[in-house]
Amino acid sequence: MDTSVKKNLKKNFEKGVSLLEALVSTAIVGIGFLAVFQLVNYSVGSINVSGERTKMNYITTMIAEDIIGSRNSLSGMDPASSKVQISKLNKPINPDGTDSDLEKFSQTLVDNEYYVSSCSGRQGQIIGKDEIKNIYLNNKNKSAPENKKERWKKILENDRYLKCRKDGTGTNDIKSIEVFKICGSTEGGCLQGSGQVFDEMYIGRIQLNTNDGKKRKVLYFQADYIYKE
Repeated sequence: MDTSVKKNLKKNFEKGVSLLEALVSTAIVGIGFLAVFQLVNYSVGSINVSGERTKMNYITTMIAEDIIGSRNSLSGMDPASSKVQISKLNKPINPDGTDSDLEKFSQTLVDNEYYVSSCSGRQGQIIGKDEIKNIYLNNKNKSAPENKKERWKKILENDRYLKCRKDGTGTNDIKSIEVFKICGSTEGGCLQGSGQVFDEMYIGRIQLNTNDGKKRKVLYFQADYIYKE
């Protein structure tokens, strides 16, 4: 058979890609892109959750360091003028050696738990430059506990760092800071007393909830210790 005839016959059998085959190929490529997009969305969500957990760990550690580092600070006094001191037994005393009525940082948290029950309404929105302000009270006439609590307020109550999933009442994104006092009696806010406990021990507990309470961070630590004579 002539070579030119063979070429013409071959061209007649080569009809190219049909419309159906093109549609099938497009569908396969589309499914691949959908899988990639879902993977990207999952990765972004995982990064977001990981970032929130990291911030929760950082904030709980920061609060614990605030309480431990200022455990000998007294609430409700003017540091510039107060003459109350901390004795060798680790309790506040007046210049004449008598016990002072002022409370140490841990005792104030025993009497009044720091608790945030709802979000601020920002829902984790990014704060603008004009809204960024100092988180410290910066008042030299205020005690360390008051300055620390003011910082906690700006961090925890204003959703400045942790995202808040829901707004208003009924949210599970609670934040609580409390201290439990353990001693030999049930007086002075102590837990159930035990005859085997002689000194006073303060155990702190910090709990931060995010993602509508699905993610929690709880930290227990020794906040303070007062020796008995």
